[in-house]
Amino acid sequence: MKRVIERPLAIRDLSAYASACEDRIALIDSGGNIVGSNDNWMAFAEQFGPVQHTGPGTNYLDVCQRASAYSEEAQEAIGGLRAVLNGKLRSFTMDYSDNSRPGARYYRMGVIPIHYKRARFVIAHADITELRLSKENSLRRVQDFARRLINAQEEERERIAREIHDDLCNRVALLSLSVRQIANRRSSDSVTSLNGLSQVIDNITDLSNAMRNLAHCLHPPVLGHAGICTALKALCEQFEKAQGVEMDVEIPAELPPLPDEVGLCIFRVSQECLHNIAKHAEAENVSVVLERTQRDLRLKVADTGRGFVPWRNSTKRGLGLVSMKERVRCVKGQLEIQSAPGRGTEIRVTIPLSQRTQVVKT
Repeated sequence: MKRVIERPLAIRDLSAYASACEDRIALIDSGGNIVGSNDNWMAFAEQFGPVQHTGPGTNYLDVCQRASAYSEEAQEAIGGLRAVLNGKLRSFTMDYSDNSRPGARYYRMGVIPIHYKRARFVIAHADITELRLSKENSLRRVQDFARRLINAQEEERERIAREIHDDLCNRVALLSLSVRQIANRRSSDSVTSLNGLSQVIDNITDLSNAMRNLAHCLHPPVLGHAGICTALKALCEQFEKAQGVEMDVEIPAELPPLPDEVGLCIFRVSQECLHNIAKHAEAENVSVVLERTQRDLRLKVADTGRGFVPWRNSTKRGLGLVSMKERVRCVKGQLEIQSAPGRGTEIRVTIPLSQRTQVVKT
């Protein structure tokens, strides 16, 4: 739904304009009564019954009022129309859809004041289906590009993780073993030398653990082997141990098989949320809840930290938030952010599941 306030248009020759225009145009008086219309308006009206229902002599407010009983768009239309008639708005514009016939059509309704004989306002309905479909196609292309970009990123992460784990970690482990053997052979040397070698061994071990953790963060193998529930629990345990933050975790022991991209999306969003909490929130408590309903998979990550104004912090945290939103959008889900200074942050993700992955009641 789109509402735009525009300046009134000056129409010098309304009759010629209405006749030549492809839009559906009607003129109404100050009370909302239709006092004139062009051929396109009448042709469209005839498709839905007797012309007297929407033609000259009909009160257009009544038409909208009847439609508002079963249409939210009609409710918005009558609200905007009344605002213009009452002088509260200079003009009113909204977009709406028509699903009454096969193949959805999209229209833009506009109301502007004029002074033409008995008419005081002109209502125009323009067909914007081609424009709308063009925008939707552009959006789908952008989303497809984003999806391919994310997939490429994950493939690169997996390759880097594999290189770190299989090559660098093994090299460090061998180095640690060699130093330890040297220390054992030189056990008769001074205590200082032994302490130095022991410190080197400890440093190498820490480096090996850090590299292993980095590899797991880049591409967690547990996600593919054990599923999202086990991977998410492990992520929360690591966060609690590293940050010393109290965690409330509600994750099912297991879930029916999910599409790989859904599990990866949940893991990456959770990972980004916990990263932001550690970096910005200064929270004392964090909760992570994962649940599956009959129709969708839901994730909630909340903290009791500093909070922020989402739209105001878009430049500071924009890359992380954009990445999360795009990941969720790629699996046709929704991401909601609720936060305010001093009131913590709550991020909710809802991902619809296809029929074949939905829970089957027995």
